[in-house]
Parts: sequence; C-alpha cells; structure tokens
Amino acid sequence: MKNFNIQYPISNIHCSSEQPWRDQSNELMYWRPDALVGWLLVCLLCALPVGAAEPGARASFDAGLQAFAASNYPAASNAFLEAATAAPAEKLDPAAAFYNAGLAAYAGGDLKAAADSFARAAAGADLALQAKAYYNRGNALFHQAGDPAAALSAATAPAMSTQALDSAAASVGEAVQMYENAIALDPKDVDAKANYELAVLKQQQLQQQKQQQQQDQQKQDQQKQDQQNQQDQNQQKQEDKQDQQKDQQQQQEQQQAEQEPQPHPQAQDNQQKPEEQIKEEKPSEEMTPEEAAMMLDAMKAKEQSQRDQLHPFFGRPVPVEKDW
Repeated sequence: MKNFNIQYPISNIHCSSEQPWRDQSNELMYWRPDALVGWLLVCLLCALPVGAAEPGARASFDAGLQAFAASNYPAASNAFLEAATAAPAEKLDPAAAFYNAGLAAYAGGDLKAAADSFARAAAGADLALQAKAYYNRGNALFHQAGDPAAALSAATAPAMSTQALDSAAASVGEAVQMYENAIALDPKDVDAKANYELAVLKQQQLQQQKQQQQQDQQKQDQQKQDQQNQQDQNQQKQEDKQDQQKDQQQQQEQQQAEQEPQPHPQAQDNQQKPEEQIKEEKPSEEMTPEEAAMMLDAMKAKEQSQRDQLHPFFGRPVPVEKDW
C-alpha cells in the first residue's frame, strides 16, 4: 500500500454557488451582488446616518477576507461567522461563509471550531462545497487525534491515557466517515482517498494500542492480586507460627508443673490429725458448774478404778523365805 502524507485543507476561499465570482489575482471566492442590487444598497447606505447601519452579511464577509489575507485568522473566523448568521436574512446561502470560517479556524489552530464550521458548511445545497467541507472536517478531526504522520509507523505512536485514547479513536472514526462522504460526492478526489487510507491505518493503530493497554492493565491487576495473596499467606504463616509458639510454651509449663514433687495425702492427714486431736482434746474455756462437777466425778471414778486395780497387788501377802 502506498504511503501518503496527510493533505491539508483546501485553501481557496469559496462563495455561494448562487453568485460565484473568482478574483484572478488571488483566487479567493467572493459574493458578488448584481448591479441593480448593488446600486440600491449603495443608495440605502448613503441615506442612513453614520453609525446607524449594522454591517450586513456581505460587509462581514469582506471583512473576513481582509482579515484572512492579513493572517489574522481569529478575526477572519469571527467575521465569516457573522456573515453566515446574517446571510439568511439577505437571501444568501451561509454555507460558503461557514466553510471560510472553518478554513480560518483551521489556519489559526482551533481544530474544534474548524470541524464545527465545516459540519455546518456541509449542510448547504452546493454538492461540490459539501464534498470539500466533508474532506476538511475529516482533516480537522484527524488532527485532533494527534499527528497524522504517526499512523504510518506504530513504533512512533506516543503513549496515551485511556481517556485520550478513547477520544482519539472517536475522532479518527468520524474522520473516516467524513472521507467516505467526500469520496462519495467526488470519486475523483485523490486527496480524500489518500487521507482515508491514513485514517484507517490510524484507526487500526489506536485499536491495537487500546488492546495492549487493556492487556497491560490486566497484567498489572494480576500482579497486584498476586502480591496481595503473597502478603496474606505470609501473614497467615506468621500467625500460625505465633500460635505454635504459644502451644509449645503451654506444654513446657505443664511438664514443669508435673515434674514438681507433690505432698503425700496420708502425710497431709498425719500433719492435720494432731491439730484436730488438740482441738478435740482441748477443753472448752467456758464450762458450766454442772459440767465441772461431772468432770470432777469422772476423774474421781477413774482414780478409784485405778486404786482398785492396784489394791489386790499390794494387799496380797508375799511369803518370805529366810536362810538362817
């Protein structure tokens, strides 16, 4: 496929197809009123007070031509738009004024305003002017997406954000449609065909960039997910390790407690028994007289019993043998 450079807007200033007249000195297109209408307008302007007459469509159109010739493109664009606004009241087709406003805006670097003016120029009845308006609108949209020369090589395509990429894809897609409209109206327009091929290449390039961007985004998302999973796993391992250390510490404490000597239950009973006996044998500090008398009688009875047991032993006569 042959490589083409982007074709810039058609530079000729055009007029309405109703009353065309070409100035051979500079090839700019003008509106030319017929002689009778021109004479009536001159008479009317002379009859009006100074400053009372507002500039009409033709005056604004001529002001736009002068500003364009002086490379004052913003002023030229505004003048042509004023002419286009006033044209319907004067039975003039505003398409030529809109077209010239688009050229002025394009030359001044305002691509959005140029694309809008070319779109309004394409609504006129002049099919030839429609074809040129479609072509130049396609150029304005194409340039909004960046340097058209970047469509020739994918390696030179600059990196773009998702929002910028979507905006560029929309502009180039509409530019392709504009070139198709221009070719349909003028099949012999080689510039429109060349730019159409470039726009299609640019459209494919943007689609590839968008797919690559989506793949890169998915890859980044996957990497973030893998990192998060790895962090979660490391945290879980750390928690498991801490739990294991706690279990080991508890087991060690339990083993140490089991290894310590425990007192024998019987020894404890023996240690407690004397105290209990002391408590049982210890007489109450508070004793009634009756209890004291009973205790005294019991003690006397006990002593008498002991005497009775000893009496037979002491009272029995023991024979004595003498060796004389």
